[in-house]
Formats: sequence, C-alpha cells, structure tokens
Amino acid sequence: MSAPVVFILGAGPNVGTSIASKFAAEGWKVAAASRSPKDEIKKIAHHVMAADFSDPEKISTLFAEVEAKLGTPNVVIYNAYSVAFSPDGSSPFSFSIAEYARDIAVNTTSVYAAASTALAGFRKLPEAAPKVFIYTGNMQNSLIVPEVVSLGAGKNASAYLMETAATAYGAQYQFYYADERLPDGRPVMSALSGEAHAEYYFELATKKTQGPWDATFVKGVGYKRFDAERDREVTPAGMLMENVKKASRLPS
Repeated sequence: MSAPVVFILGAGPNVGTSIASKFAAEGWKVAAASRSPKDEIKKIAHHVMAADFSDPEKISTLFAEVEAKLGTPNVVIYNAYSVAFSPDGSSPFSFSIAEYARDIAVNTTSVYAAASTALAGFRKLPEAAPKVFIYTGNMQNSLIVPEVVSLGAGKNASAYLMETAATAYGAQYQFYYADERLPDGRPVMSALSGEAHAEYYFELATKKTQGPWDATFVKGVGYKRFDAERDREVTPAGMLMENVKKASRLPS
C-alpha cells in the first residue's frame, strides 16, 4: 500500500514546517505550498509549490499538481493567513477595501476552495484511508480584537465552514478548526508552538472518527475543551500580548 499524502497550504517556517517534518518522519508523503517556499521546507517535503492564496481560483490547480506528483491528499491542512493591522491602532473600520478583500480571500474564500476540492478527493480514496481537513484557527471565534478585524472576520467565517462540514460530512470525513491555547484558555497569540501543532495535527489525522470540530488544544496536553462565552470579550491586542508574556514567566 502506498504512503498516505498530506498537503499543507501555508508551509511557513514555524507551524507549517514543523507539521511537514512530523508527517514526513511518520512515513507520509508531504506536499507543501507557500507564498515563498524556504530552503527548510524544500528539504523536508516531497513536492513544494509557490502559491498565491489571495486567488481562490488557483487552489484547485495546486491540488491537481499534488495529485499528479504524489497522489490524492488524505489530509489537507490549511495554515495560510493574511492580516492587516488597523492604521490608527484601534478602529475596526480603518482598513482599505483592498486590504479587507485580500485578507478575506486568504482567510476564508480560499479555505472554501481548498475544503471543497479536498472533499472531492476524499470521495475517491479507499474507505479505510484517512480523510481529514484541518484549518489553523485562533481564538477570534470567541474573542474580539478590533485591531485585526479582517483576520477575525475570516477566522469566524472559516470556523463556521468547519463546523458545517463536520456536521454534514463527519460520518465519513473529518473537519477541524484547530486553535492552540494557553493552559488557562487564553490565546497564545504569536507564541505558537510548531511542535505542539505538529503533534496534535498528526493525532487528528490518524483518528478514525470525527472529534470536536472546535479543536482547542494546549502544548503538552492535546485537546482541551474551553467553554466560550455567548457575549464575546473585547480585548486590545496589546493586553493579549502582555498576558502571554506574563504566562511565559509562570512556572510550568
């Protein structure tokens, strides 16, 4: 039996490269796409492509190339993102239309394109083969950060896509919105652990049944459920980063 295939869209130097390294070490064939592929990912992946995730129409072409080179992807990981920061530091409506449209294209529309194309591929795979789609989310589906509204809007929309897909297809195929958290449930912000993502994503990829679509996880722990509030807290980005700094000084 041929090795399963994982396709990572957004194979950057931290999370994406760590995921690629984990799957390759486990004997999987790895396809990776990023805007500007680095030498490190080229050494790990079996097939590497440059990609513009702001153009959703090009997503199916990437999948076709992966299928031709390595086979139909068993696991698809959408790790790409785009973010514009509020020019005045606080107003959620101070972005240009072009910036907002670009971010929504990368953070949501191309996710839809990738998920729908992945689904078509899953339907061609053997019944016992892994068939999993993982979207790298964050806490913005339960937290409001006004300075990065385009990122938050995209994450919320993609969370809805993953929840809907898990509901509609979870009996056959698995869909997840993965969100790394600090142990107390606060967001990790930019302190993402590539190693934690790699370990947890491989766990999700090898599960036999659909787990909770809102896959919140903690480094060294794995899945951990955090109950979100109905009325979401509004927190400035600076305060969130200060929380991360304080948490990093706590004894582990």
